[in-house]
Amino acid sequence: TLQDRLKGRGTFQVDNQWLQRAPSLYLTKVKDPIQLTLPGLTRRLPPFVEWASYGLYSLLDPKNPTAPVRTTPTELLDVLGFARDFSSSLAGYETHTSDSYRMVEEALHLLYSIELERWDDWNVRYPGQKRRKRQTVHLFGRFLTSYKLIYPEGVTSADFLPDEEREDINITKGLIPDARPIWRAKNGPRPEGIEYQIDPDLVRGLTKEDPNIGSTKMPFKIFELRKTFGRNPTATRVLVWVMRQAANSMTRDLDSLVRELKLDPDHMSYMRGQIIKAFEMLEKERVVESFSIQAVDSSGRGEVTFIKSKDWYLTEPKDGILEEPEGTEDDES
Repeated sequence: TLQDRLKGRGTFQVDNQWLQRAPSLYLTKVKDPIQLTLPGLTRRLPPFVEWASYGLYSLLDPKNPTAPVRTTPTELLDVLGFARDFSSSLAGYETHTSDSYRMVEEALHLLYSIELERWDDWNVRYPGQKRRKRQTVHLFGRFLTSYKLIYPEGVTSADFLPDEEREDINITKGLIPDARPIWRAKNGPRPEGIEYQIDPDLVRGLTKEDPNIGSTKMPFKIFELRKTFGRNPTATRVLVWVMRQAANSMTRDLDSLVRELKLDPDHMSYMRGQIIKAFEMLEKERVVESFSIQAVDSSGRGEVTFIKSKDWYLTEPKDGILEEPEGTEDDES
């Protein structure tokens, strides 16, 4: 059961490379966007896809994160903190709404189908080193390298049925050229679950084999905030950014934070206000104990200082630190 699988686990790991690129995937106004395979697509992915990706990370085997994971859409919705409703059509059985299942299906199909490729320069600090060195990091592929429906034991998988006995249910197939099929049998028993595998490049930070990447530890209780933060991509990005900071308290220039979170620098004043609103949400939810804004000059620039709540201050050290470079002063020749 899900409870048995997660027993004793209060946290899970998310690869830093995915976290660094998430703002370019999910926010609506981004400079230098990742090129998706959807022709003519200018919007980013739905905000829920980001939360779904964290849910998929949370179900990985900590000892073998590259292994395929078998689960069900219901388990994933439970992890993500969706409330169950009583279904009159199922004699009072508790289930999730049809809309919730559609959201999960859309997120999984998008994460399986959309390709991305990025070459980025990052400042990398290796364990034991004080200075960072600029290095090019390449990311190519899909978030999910495999995704399929699982049938009861003894039933032939739809992947191996002849075409006349199966159908492609990938909801992106009309939008993405050469979208990989997701097969479902036309007849016979219904699928009893799903199986997925995250791209090995996006779990390298969890395997501790690559000091360039590292991972960020998240508490499962972050999903309790999905309903509050889920429709506010900016607030979600600030939430994740605060969680990634190793210091218990810090001060950060708001304009620098706008650029780091891949917000819209052409509307800097508005973005500053959105970040401040996000910190108000974090304070209300007790993710941060307190925060304050200090003016830098008369132009409207400011700095935010915050203190993490002790319940959200996770002190486990990272194996590596991956940061987007803002200059060359820390680079080694």
